[in-house]
Amino acid sequence: MFLKILSVTAIFAASTGIALASPVANLLNNLAVYGEYAGVTQSHGSSSGGIGGRLESYVDGFYGQADGSYTPGSLDQDSSGSSTDINLQLGYGLPIGKSLIIGPYLGYQYLGLTEQVAGYPLTFGNNSLGGGIFAAWCPAPRWGVQGHVGYLAGVSASVRDSEGLAIPLQAANLLDFGGEVDYRVSGPWMVFAGFHYAHYMEAGQNLNLLRGVFGAGLRF
Repeated sequence: MFLKILSVTAIFAASTGIALASPVANLLNNLAVYGEYAGVTQSHGSSSGGIGGRLESYVDGFYGQADGSYTPGSLDQDSSGSSTDINLQLGYGLPIGKSLIIGPYLGYQYLGLTEQVAGYPLTFGNNSLGGGIFAAWCPAPRWGVQGHVGYLAGVSASVRDSEGLAIPLQAANLLDFGGEVDYRVSGPWMVFAGFHYAHYMEAGQNLNLLRGVFGAGLRF
């Protein structure tokens, strides 16, 4: 189904002669770093600051993003530890007018949580694959808005101890959405602020992870 959607959007764009809207291309071609404040919203959840970076590219209708962040503090108030979050997206955007694109994407996510359990460091890892819809809009020359919503199915998960022994676990599915506002300050330089919400579901248990981000980058 995803490949059929890509084919239809590509044929439509070619048949109507729609060209890549330069404001959207300028918005989505960037390299950025950011600070984040991440937290688990359930009881006994905690929050901590972290850092991250991302690369976005939009060429001939094809969109890609690689994003990764690290939070040195634990997301569990009863433990110490850290978290790592990696997100990859690949999609195709259909131009709607000169300043808006919308289209489907394929997504991958890895979430790693390191916690001290009874004095022993354990790393919980979850891998998920899926897809969704992304959009980007440039309402004014210096401003940009982008967002996505998707569902990813858990494909593998494990817990690993300090000696490398891994035990397989049931992987968690993921409802994922986020958005941000970008502002071009001067020349290619930009700043942005946004959020990312992830709802993990596994065997009737849920984990809600909310991240707020603020960063700066270089458009190319």
